[in-house]
Formats: sequence, structure tokens, C-alpha cells
Amino acid sequence: MYNSDWHIHSEASYDAELTLKELISSAQKMGLKQFGITDHANYNTHSFMGNIHKSKCLYEMNRCEGFYLGVELTPISRPLYDHCALYGTMEGYIPISQESPYEIELALSLDEMRELGILYAVGAAHWVLNVPYEQDKIIREWHRQQMYLACDPRVDILGHTWRFWGPDIWCDQEGHYFDKPWFSDFDVIPRSMHDELAAALKENNVCIEANSTMILGERYPENFYRKYNEYLRYMFEKGVRITFGSDSHGPQYHDLGIQVEAALGEVGFKSGDFSSPVIHTERL
Repeated sequence: MYNSDWHIHSEASYDAELTLKELISSAQKMGLKQFGITDHANYNTHSFMGNIHKSKCLYEMNRCEGFYLGVELTPISRPLYDHCALYGTMEGYIPISQESPYEIELALSLDEMRELGILYAVGAAHWVLNVPYEQDKIIREWHRQQMYLACDPRVDILGHTWRFWGPDIWCDQEGHYFDKPWFSDFDVIPRSMHDELAAALKENNVCIEANSTMILGERYPENFYRKYNEYLRYMFEKGVRITFGSDSHGPQYHDLGIQVEAALGEVGFKSGDFSSPVIHTERL
């Protein structure tokens, strides 16, 4: 069903083991036409910036047709960003006490992305920014972060929308979520939020991602996956372009074609429904 993959982590990421030799060999055997590495730039620390420079070096040593250098950016609080910019580390950071959620920033500026030759970026929410763990507040916070990413010129793909990591009390001992904040009933998220996000994505030419961890799997309740895939179809029918992202971390790069076709085919997706993000070739 898909012939491109725009969300892959290489050995340059702190949490991944996938070598580019394994990735390129497997991707070519699978017949992928386009794919890219999107290693993490979670914070603007020396450590994460070192990882991104390593990612660039690995990419340069393994360049081939249809292979692109990307990055995954995630919203962080402006006070933490400022601290990291000053000290190069998160050590010693003390969160500023305030009632409202923190202002948002991303680890890399557009100028830094140009200097690195990063051709596209996945932007994805990963955590709350000074918001209590209450269902309605988290829904509003995730929507806030996703709207920020959809409107930011650094982002080309909105990654794994509505993916959530919460407190241990919300999941079982194996890490499976059983209800909160929206896993037992995806319809608790207002349709108006989907419509607002779709409009922003279209206006800014940002794709939304069909992420393998969200469209198939076992971490969330069984009925969640069908609801989520229907949500992706709804966004597609609103005119939002869809990309596929395996979110692979290795050590192997697996062919998910059969599973993805089964999951997304049930809600009407076909091979021609998938898009490629904007590739900023002017950064080469």
C-alpha cells in the first residue's frame, strides 16, 4: 500500500539501533521509492545536537537515490529551551512556576536546519508542558501543540497525532493503556479540533502521518485502532495529505506492507492516497 517511509530513526538517535546499511538494504528489497531518516532533536543540548550531526554524517556516507535527510522535532517549553541555549544541557534546569502552559519552542531553528542540509522535518508532540494529568486539559494541550506544529514553517509532517505517554496509573504492568485520556473512546476529542487542525495543515502544506504505532499494534484498546484509522481517513477526505511513517528504531527494518494494507484498507485507503512531504532541496 505504501512505497515511501518518512519517519525512521537510525543509530544516531539515542534510542535507536538501526544501521543505515540495514535500512537501505531492506528498503530497497521492499521496493521503497523514497525514505528518510528522522533522528531526534528533542532538546537544543550539546548531546542532541551531536546526535543530529552524526545523523548528517551517516547520511552523507550512505547517500543513494530516493534517500533523504530529515529530523524529528518535538515541542519543548521556552524556558527549558532558553536554559539549554545558555548552558548546553538540561542539568540544573528548574521549571518556572506558572498557571498556564509553557510557551512552545523547537530545538532547531530554520537557519540551523539549512546549515545541516535537513530536507524535511517531522514534528510530533510527546509530552505535556505544565498541564495537569486531567483528560480535558490534556486534550486541549495536545491540540495546542499539534496546531503549533501545523503552523510552524520548520515542520513538513505532523507525526503520530494524538499519541500519548501518560502516568503509570493509566496503563497496566505491560504498558498497555486501557482508557484515558482518549484510548477507550477516541470520540471524546471534539470534531471541531480535527476540523481546525485539518484547515491549518492544508493552509501550510503540512502532511499528517499514518504512523505504524498508531494504526496497528497492541498497546491500546482493540477498538482504538479502527477509530483512529477512521480519523485519518476523515482528515484525508478533508483534503489533508497523508504520509506513511514506520517510526522504526531497529535493529531490523521490517516490511509492514501487509499489516498496513489490512488496517488502512478497511477504512478506504488505497496505494495512491499516500503523499510525499515538501523536500527542501534548496538546503543542499
